[in-house]
Amino acid sequence: MKKIILFILISIFILAGCSNKDESEEYPVYEGTVVYKTDQNDLYKLFVLQNISEEDLKKGNLEYFVKLAQDQPEASYYLVEKETYESIEVGQKVKITSGFDQLESFPPIRFVKSIEKIN
Repeated sequence: MKKIILFILISIFILAGCSNKDESEEYPVYEGTVVYKTDQNDLYKLFVLQNISEEDLKKGNLEYFVKLAQDQPEASYYLVEKETYESIEVGQKVKITSGFDQLESFPPIRFVKSIEKIN
């Protein structure tokens, strides 16, 4: 009898632990404008700012964009696949779901889970 009760208790703990695996993680989502693109050593990166005017976008360069990023905590580089890199233009608004990991601290480099163009 004690063996049956012990078996049932162990089964309950194992099933309870396994049930958490089906829950999906909530990845962070960011929206912004692609202000700069670069491809170095087969790494394709998009630099995205949340707030930028058309005038700043046209006259800016990378140094200027990095300066603007200091006031935008969500500003970041995003690593993307080559096909995505080629399909998105500077000035395009995007919605990005990224992973939790990031490289460097400012501006960070994040890994893209998915990216969507916004009209």
